[in-house]
Amino acid sequence: MKHTTRIIIAILVLAMMLPMALACAETNGPEDTTAGSADTQAPTLDATTEAEETMFALSDIPEDLKFDGETIKFLYWNDVENPEFFVEDQNGEAVNDAIYNRNAKVEEQFGVTLEFTGTPGNFNNQSAFVNQAVNSTQAGADAHDFFCGYSMSGATLMCQGIAQDLTGYSIIEFDKPWWPASLIGKATIKDGVYFASGDISTNFLYMMYLCVFNKDLFTDITQLENKALYEMVDNGEWTIDKFIELASGVYVDQNGDATANQGDRFGFVTSNIHFDSFYTAANLFTVIPAEDGTVKLSDDLFSEKTQNLLTKMGAFLHESGDCFFSADQDIFAAGEALFDINRAQITNKKLTATSFSYGILPVPKYDAEQEEYYTCMAFPFTTYVLSTASTHPEAAAATLELMAYQSYMQITPALFEEAMKLRYADQSDDSFMFDLIRETVVIDLGRLLTNRLDNLSYSLFRSAMNNNQGSSWASLEKANTKLFNRKITDINKAIEKLG
Repeated sequence: MKHTTRIIIAILVLAMMLPMALACAETNGPEDTTAGSADTQAPTLDATTEAEETMFALSDIPEDLKFDGETIKFLYWNDVENPEFFVEDQNGEAVNDAIYNRNAKVEEQFGVTLEFTGTPGNFNNQSAFVNQAVNSTQAGADAHDFFCGYSMSGATLMCQGIAQDLTGYSIIEFDKPWWPASLIGKATIKDGVYFASGDISTNFLYMMYLCVFNKDLFTDITQLENKALYEMVDNGEWTIDKFIELASGVYVDQNGDATANQGDRFGFVTSNIHFDSFYTAANLFTVIPAEDGTVKLSDDLFSEKTQNLLTKMGAFLHESGDCFFSADQDIFAAGEALFDINRAQITNKKLTATSFSYGILPVPKYDAEQEEYYTCMAFPFTTYVLSTASTHPEAAAATLELMAYQSYMQITPALFEEAMKLRYADQSDDSFMFDLIRETVVIDLGRLLTNRLDNLSYSLFRSAMNNNQGSSWASLEKANTKLFNRKITDINKAIEKLG
């Protein structure tokens, strides 16, 4: 996969600007240094600024669209891991100020007021959040327009029958890059989309799974330039086999205590809660849309491919001696590991003061025959639901779209620059990787419906990898398929009631 889009745009912009630059050169000689006042001086045409602005897709929202006086009400989970919905004021921090500016832009452009009401709603508080959302639909004019909760809550609210189909509003353009393509491709139910996420959710960006690598260690161990890894990704060669090959033979008992622990050097470190990312990266699903608009168990789950993935990764994790997976270690941040699979937020929460250079890559794909990379989402991101009780749904839908667009324009670049300490517009290898990871995010129905599936949609695979049970995977099929299908039948009964 070649990352050429930004480069082509920049070249075209520069080409269009060249005649103007020549004309200016003829009018104003090199010795003309007369400066006007700040109020009257003509703006300078800057190639970098123009190219940077043109990198982004544009919204089709009419500039004169107004909803003067409307108040758009959001019920949001206030125990969210990272700021997302609103901030009180600007403070000079990139993401904070981008959130502030996004909301200000939406209010100014549409003439609306954004009103946010917070309540606990994380993994342990989902039931209370859902109950408050359901109660809100009985509130008449005081009802909330949007429910913005922990990722699993969106599908739960859909099953409760209080989520609107967002495809019914033409102003929401799911083909735009601020919405993941998999919303339509993998999360459509009864030809509708009942919950959405993407750039609009700061935590969506923070919770994308990626692979971080120690650039200094990579060069020392392999004698290759870091460019080699980016080229592998670009050429479709960044696979499980290549990942295992590079991470093997790296372990060193640096502290000399004859025990694999903090202080030693590893090829790969992670936590077992991140094992899910390998399943998604292999283009595997648990629950998928059925042809009749309901959902069904995917053949992927107990397939030979899944068993091969478990067997291969199990041997590497448990038998190679090059891996360490424990939730309470900071081995990668200490410079003692070549690779780490983690959520994107590791860059701004763990790696801001590292003594080494690091880079980002997608989680490796299953094999070279797989055409694309696929990005798993960790659970703590927000799904946005438009309430069936909204008293001004057209204004609410337009607000959702404009917030998503402004997030894409302002928050996404700010988050990358704050986390990676690189300018998003400089088109570094890592900014291309960030785009690739973001563009290949998978919205997986199985993961979002996991509350209704007793967590089986992730726990079976995660447990098998954690316990090196690849060889016995097929034996789990009979009992668990019956349990899955019983749960899916209940989900489909709720889906059948949707409008």
